[in-house]
Amino acid sequence: MYHEQEALRALAADTASFGTALATAVAVKLRSGHYLGYGHRDYCGMGMDYSEDRYRYGEIWDGYLEPQLSFPGQQDFIAWLAAQSTASLARLDDEDFYQGNQVITRTRLEAFLTQTSLSL
Repeated sequence: MYHEQEALRALAADTASFGTALATAVAVKLRSGHYLGYGHRDYCGMGMDYSEDRYRYGEIWDGYLEPQLSFPGQQDFIAWLAAQSTASLARLDDEDFYQGNQVITRTRLEAFLTQTSLSL
């Protein structure tokens, strides 16, 4: 329990916005067919993709993204993601199970950009 509280505090403390450069790089990679998300049984955390001419962000269940937000244009997605931070996407106000559970963080976005496979 102590380690969970420390981890949540660390997520909450990371309030620096991702910025336009990181958001643009993520948008370009998503549009090229890469998928940011885990694929395993049950709840797989939060993810992003580009599907049906839309950028999508949402929960992943059993490897399938259930969009909570959808953006019709690249610039809309970039503006949204650039303004986000690890803290804002950590789901800290959600039920305990979801708080910090496989959420989108700066570290995860940066790792996504270095991956060559289609998912992370």
